[in-house]
Amino acid sequence: MAPWDEEMEEEELEVARDSLCRRTNSVCQAVQRQQLQCQVHRVETADGYRLSLHRIPAPPSRRCPQHLRPYLLMHGLLGSAGDFVSAGRGRSLALELHARCFDVWLGNARGTTHSRGHRTLQTSDARFWQFSWHEIGIYDLPAIVDYVLARTNRRQLHYVGHSQGTTVLLVLLSQRPEYNARFANAALLAPVAFLQHLSSPPLRLLASDSSMVTLLLNKLGLHELLPATALTQVGGQFFCTASRPTYALCTLFTSLYVGFSDYPLDRNILPRILETTPAGISRGQLQHFGQLINSGKFQQYDYRSPRLNTLRYGQATPPSYQLANVRLQLQIFHGSRDALSSLADVQRLVRELRNSVTQMYQVPGYNHIDFLFASSAPQVVFERIIQQAWQLDVALAAL
Repeated sequence: MAPWDEEMEEEELEVARDSLCRRTNSVCQAVQRQQLQCQVHRVETADGYRLSLHRIPAPPSRRCPQHLRPYLLMHGLLGSAGDFVSAGRGRSLALELHARCFDVWLGNARGTTHSRGHRTLQTSDARFWQFSWHEIGIYDLPAIVDYVLARTNRRQLHYVGHSQGTTVLLVLLSQRPEYNARFANAALLAPVAFLQHLSSPPLRLLASDSSMVTLLLNKLGLHELLPATALTQVGGQFFCTASRPTYALCTLFTSLYVGFSDYPLDRNILPRILETTPAGISRGQLQHFGQLINSGKFQQYDYRSPRLNTLRYGQATPPSYQLANVRLQLQIFHGSRDALSSLADVQRLVRELRNSVTQMYQVPGYNHIDFLFASSAPQVVFERIIQQAWQLDVALAAL
């Protein structure tokens, strides 16, 4: 792990971060529209990827206690830090945490819009894209956690993951259980580990013929999928603006992917979501999730060759992640209309997390992204998350 520029003085770093936000950064622009400070930090992983990390510092208010531990939020597949700010004040988790006095840090996984750097590789090099969410869990997340703790001079942080953001936490703690001690607690929104009962038609279709998908990607020479470009951003906002007749098609496609919610998406919020989504993924991420759908297991990447698996793992089949190594206080939120994270699969995850203290909340009518964007999320979901963090931090301060 390495900071952005170790030779720059601290004041110069702050000026540079704020300047970078103003010029180029859609996440910071969304934060600054709310008249809040936003910073961009740089973190380098052990395998050379250079990540951007957004920060919304705690309010400089006397009413805010100093004992609150920082929050780290980690996005899902196709998302970025923008997932936690795009809904605006009163609706976004990051902004609600800030309003309640927390120092909020927002991760961006490798390959996404704000994390496209590497020590030696360019994004045009196929080797840059040779990763799945396993590498995000064992390289990106620990580098981010260590950086946040060092910058804030804390021993622990609070964590919220959405979708793939839950997957990478489970990977990290299964593979490197010493990191349990660096988390005060975690909230898992629409957790993704077991996918045997996934009902999303597009994802089921992709998983049903994964070899054909791989062959097509090879033919096309595609290693990066759904990157953020000016065309996707402008086109998405043009076709998905509430006043357009194509708006209904945008919501239909979204619902086929994430589930048909009982809480219709605010017609004004979809264009704001499309400012930062999609943020890009590697083909390996999609293929690895497809393997979970087909296998019904939560396991490492399958190289589809006993010889290659043996070279990598010492066995002919990929090993399962050891969820017994996860030892945390966990809040697990599941939506009854979620097409990716089914009740049966979430219940199986809870059983496998036998060494964690888990509280499971089923939210009626929620689909996979309602935890981020539903108008009721601040009351139904965010308040539970904030209350637990406050209670834990008050108890720690009283010791």
